[in-house]
Amino acid sequence: MKSLLKPSLTKILLALGLFILASLLWKYTFGLVVMDVNYFGWPLHYLTTWGPCRAGENCSEFNGMYLVFDFLFWYIIGAWIVNRFSKK
Repeated sequence: MKSLLKPSLTKILLALGLFILASLLWKYTFGLVVMDVNYFGWPLHYLTTWGPCRAGENCSEFNGMYLVFDFLFWYIIGAWIVNRFSKK
C-alpha cells in the first residue's frame, strides 16, 4: 500500500491529466443539456457558475475542500494505473 501511494512524477502527471480530462468531459457533456450552469470537477464539483448574472451579483461558488478531494481521488486512480501497468 505504501508503494501505491508513494509520489512520483508519472503518478502526479497522470492524476493531473485524468483530473483535467474528467473535468472537461463533464463540463462539455453536461453543458449540452443545461446551458446556464457550469460545473468544474468530477466527481466533486469544486466550482459552480451560473448565469446570466447581473452586475454586482455573485454568480459562482468555489469549494477548496472538494478540489483537494477531487485531485486525491484522481491521484489514487492514477497511482493504481501506474502500479498496475509498470514493470516490476
